[in-house]
Amino acid sequence: MEAKWFEKLLVKSIIFSLFLFVLFFVMKLFFVLYIGVYHNAIGEGVGFGEYIDTFINGLRYDSRSIAAFSIAYFLLGILFFWTRARWFVLLFYAICVVLLTLFVGISEVVFYQIFDDVFNVNLLGLIFDDRKAIFHTGISGQYNITSKVILWLVFAAIFIYFYVRIFGKVTREYGYDPLSSIHSRSTRKESTIATIFLFVIFALLMMFSINSAFSFKGASLDQVIKPVEDSFLRKISPGAFRNLYLVYRGYARILNSHFSDYTSQSPLEVVREYFELDDKKESYDLKELLAKKVTNMSEKKIDHIFYIVAESLSEWHFDKEFDDIHLTSGLKSLLNDEHGVKIGVFLQNAGSTIKSLDVQLTGLFQTEIPVNSILGTLQPFMTAPGVIMKDLGYRTNFYYGGSGIWQKLDQYTATQGFDNMFYNTNVINNAKLNDYSAPYEGLWGAYDHYLYTFVRDEVFKYRGMPSFNMILTTSNHPPYDVPLEQFDVPLDEIRQFLAKQNYNKQDARLFGHIWYQDKQILHFIQEISRVLPDSIFIITGDHYDREYPKTASHKVSNTIPLIIYSPVLEITKNTNIGSHIDITPSILELIAPHNYTYHSFGTPLVSNNNIIALSEKNTAQGYFAVATDRYIYTKDDVIEYFHSVATYEDDKQNAQNLYKRAQQATALSWWILKNGYVIKDSE
Repeated sequence: MEAKWFEKLLVKSIIFSLFLFVLFFVMKLFFVLYIGVYHNAIGEGVGFGEYIDTFINGLRYDSRSIAAFSIAYFLLGILFFWTRARWFVLLFYAICVVLLTLFVGISEVVFYQIFDDVFNVNLLGLIFDDRKAIFHTGISGQYNITSKVILWLVFAAIFIYFYVRIFGKVTREYGYDPLSSIHSRSTRKESTIATIFLFVIFALLMMFSINSAFSFKGASLDQVIKPVEDSFLRKISPGAFRNLYLVYRGYARILNSHFSDYTSQSPLEVVREYFELDDKKESYDLKELLAKKVTNMSEKKIDHIFYIVAESLSEWHFDKEFDDIHLTSGLKSLLNDEHGVKIGVFLQNAGSTIKSLDVQLTGLFQTEIPVNSILGTLQPFMTAPGVIMKDLGYRTNFYYGGSGIWQKLDQYTATQGFDNMFYNTNVINNAKLNDYSAPYEGLWGAYDHYLYTFVRDEVFKYRGMPSFNMILTTSNHPPYDVPLEQFDVPLDEIRQFLAKQNYNKQDARLFGHIWYQDKQILHFIQEISRVLPDSIFIITGDHYDREYPKTASHKVSNTIPLIIYSPVLEITKNTNIGSHIDITPSILELIAPHNYTYHSFGTPLVSNNNIIALSEKNTAQGYFAVATDRYIYTKDDVIEYFHSVATYEDDKQNAQNLYKRAQQATALSWWILKNGYVIKDSE
């Protein structure tokens, strides 16, 4: 065995740990420069002190990952000390850590480009989503994945080169021949002192790394660290490995969730406060508490309902500044008379397609539990629109532009009251049967106009049978591969418009897909209305598209549109604010008979009664956000006012109370999902 191997191992372990501090710092610096500066994610007015605090906070978070890697390095050295391959094992391990650290760090940069956030539960899409489609989306070019892979390899080569040089230098200085050791003339006592000194240094370094302080007592960094003001810098402070851990912890929570994950109150306390009950019963039936009655007095019968969930349709698409390219002129044209209304502030109830479907298919708030993963035990929910519409005598159909087995959607919809599900195979076969021009589909599914054509043909085939038709589109989705040139999308006009604007994103194809989606919805509504005027159309998005070409406010990043239109109804808004959870009650208030009883967490946003005045006190419960008609409040304890309005001292407290109410609704939704409708303290 070579001389002083333990002393050498300590030196190498200390050097490896310090090397990792440099590596993690460089990755944080790259994140700030590339996303924060180059892609303008950093807000205005950020002082130099905030950058310093960001890197210090990042150091404290990252040090725990560094400690884990370093201790593993040290233990590997001890484990293999009797073998001649011990230094090779440590070198190989170090190279693997470098590759892994760089890969995770650069992957989070790409994730931020896509989701405008660090690693979060959307990462679970790699488990539950269409992995093939995600892979092809990634390499499509929009997010420069290829260049990121090259960058990963270049960074890896540079860091590995420098580490190998350092590693080799330590090995040469200590040597394999005891006579050539730098300590060859030291006494055994001096050598022991040196070893003890190095061990103390390594132990102190690990203590600091684990506890983020020279203390034997650890603390929750989320509680002791003072976050910076800038939202981007605040998001990236914890680091990629900690964010990955939080995603894993979230997934573990999905598998082992409890009522207490959503609120500190007991189930009975939540019920009494949420429903404003004064009694002290030991159990409650949520079926009774969620029951509502329709007040619709209209005698007009609606035979066909079209509930369109348009991929990534976002509220910012309707901004007036895009009227020059008629970005959403189709949907806006539905609002020219009393037959169409648009809710002013409409919050999303989820941040991804499948999670949005969880809310809209079940009528429950988003609990972060993938409902499709428990299909074997899933019963139809009383709050589900498919179940309710089927009870009203409608033929229930679900149309999806993509694959029927995506997210087990075929089974999922069947459990929630849908008689039929149609998907890309049906749509494409219909297009081919009618000799429509190819191509028919993109990476994520059939193009919108072929999907709507199939829906039209299917509904016309059964026009004598009342139908509820839920439609989920796929075209407005990265990699934005619709052949727009073939479908009369004015790309040149869009390019000219963008050239005059100072936008972060100058992607004509992105805007072209929004334009295309809007015009296809309008064309579909016009075709149906001519033949089946006794119809109603509900148009919303699944979630905010994360593509706003400027710095997004909280309102922008949490709002989507809701438009309701019918050729034969005069629709009045009861309120100007709502969320996904309110869509089903809104439909029922327009089409169901007077006094029909249904169950829902939501409330009707519209009615047929044009005498009702628009409410002045409006609130909405969204996905990690709540809002009134004056402001939006997020889970980060941030309140953002919409425009120049009066502010009040109790706004923050009221916003927190409203957010607490949203948490209570989520907790009750979890209870229904896991335990049914009878609620009591024992889980």
